[in-house]
Amino acid sequence: MADTEPFTLIEENVTSGGPHHLFDNVADLSSAKTADQDLQYVAALRKANPEMIVTSTPVNNVNLRAFAAAGFATCDLDTETDSFASWRGYVAPSVRSHAGQLGESIHFAKYHYEWSSESFVLYTVGNVQYVLKERVGSEQALGPSHITDKLILTVGEWQASGLNQTVLVYDNYWQRSRDMWLAVQKASWDKVILDEKMKEELTSVVDKFFDSKAVYEDLGVPWKRGLIFGGEPGNGKTISIKALMHSLLFERGGDGSDTQPIPTLYVRNAPQTYDIGSVFSTARRLAPCMLVLEDIETIVTPRTRSYFFNEMDGLEANDGIFVVASTNFLDRLDPGLAKRPSRFDRTYIFPLPNAHERTLYCEFWRAKLRHKPAIAFPRRLCAPMARVTEGFSFAFLQECFVAALLALAREEGGDVLQFRLMGLREDDGLEQYALWRAFKEQAETLRKQIEDSGGDGGEGLGSSDDGVAGAGVGSLQRCECGGSARSQSVPSKEQLSVPESLEDASSLVAGGMLPPLGFGKQRVVNSSAFALV
Repeated sequence: MADTEPFTLIEENVTSGGPHHLFDNVADLSSAKTADQDLQYVAALRKANPEMIVTSTPVNNVNLRAFAAAGFATCDLDTETDSFASWRGYVAPSVRSHAGQLGESIHFAKYHYEWSSESFVLYTVGNVQYVLKERVGSEQALGPSHITDKLILTVGEWQASGLNQTVLVYDNYWQRSRDMWLAVQKASWDKVILDEKMKEELTSVVDKFFDSKAVYEDLGVPWKRGLIFGGEPGNGKTISIKALMHSLLFERGGDGSDTQPIPTLYVRNAPQTYDIGSVFSTARRLAPCMLVLEDIETIVTPRTRSYFFNEMDGLEANDGIFVVASTNFLDRLDPGLAKRPSRFDRTYIFPLPNAHERTLYCEFWRAKLRHKPAIAFPRRLCAPMARVTEGFSFAFLQECFVAALLALAREEGGDVLQFRLMGLREDDGLEQYALWRAFKEQAETLRKQIEDSGGDGGEGLGSSDDGVAGAGVGSLQRCECGGSARSQSVPSKEQLSVPESLEDASSLVAGGMLPPLGFGKQRVVNSSAFALV
């Protein structure tokens, strides 16, 4: 047998300094040094394109594709000379939608980019953009490219400015809307039929606010105000807001005065506290500005009310911010909104149109259809049309006219509207007019829809309040919280042109002017930003 023991003594490992930390082991085993991929991409692009300068810029700092989507450049995807990679996913519906949509998050793409007669090659890799531009003159291979720098400055100024032919819109994510800007450009007060005193009051309140900074400071009160526009949908709240936006953006300074145009931030959907924080931080940065909160009852909820109130009148200063909130449900508003003057000082009500206002609206349609001699639409039809549409909002009135015209077009096989009404005299019975018969039939159908929805003549047409056509006249009546207004917009020519065919007419049925989803329309889904497809 061996003289030595088969076992080796193990010295006791005496440690000091407290209990064992498993986190240290996890961190040591799961951590490693990472390479800077950006440097590798830049080096590869420089090697492959020695005649070009490669410039890197983050998407969230200078969004070149959003600039192109707004119409100021072109950005064409190139899948012939390089690959493409993206995630496809589901984007849940927003508050005002009923169905989700397909979304895409681009991880890699190559584009041909054109701006100001200059051509660029643009790569997007994750959240970084790589801009390639030929060297000019004495420019060195490592840059900078003066033309690319000029592009970056231009896009940056466009993003930072509220006066760049776009409107800053928040719908879970900030985006620049060219279509909203175009809608606001058309929505001047001279196209809104409203009691003149009401017009003067609204424009005066807003203009005086932005021109009275020194007065507020002299009085020692915060330079901020708030209005609430309430009432059933489809009666002019949104178009009146757009008219206010128009006067601030297009009319200030136009008469040679030293007043400056005022930008508007338009908020459609901000359901979380971080959304509300982003909205107010951006408004403070761009002040003086008007901040529009659409459907405020969806923004101020039991979960977000405390945070919202702190943003409105907490420690942060909101100097120069004029807030206009709209709601279809005044009775559902948090008392902290409607009954707290330091937050919202006045409430204006937009009620359903009365018989006189409905008659005026019908006369407006009659005037618009005068250039269509095949449509027999005498003045005598306006009052009866107003009678059969009692309780209708302007949105339902518009739908009644559009649906009637579509029905007549279908009778004629979808061709140009020709109703064969030759020989009718002004004293013929109403039933002799095809337009009256179609209008009355559509009014009965819509009335059933109203009754099924609980008798609300403003519901059922989705977002028709956004740019809905109408003609309302009313007076300003004082109430406890503010005034009462009846307003509506004279539609644009494009909205109310008589459809030449059913295919052309289909776009009129919705009756709204909601801008299409822009390139920068993104939502966060499972930590990935998807642009709606």
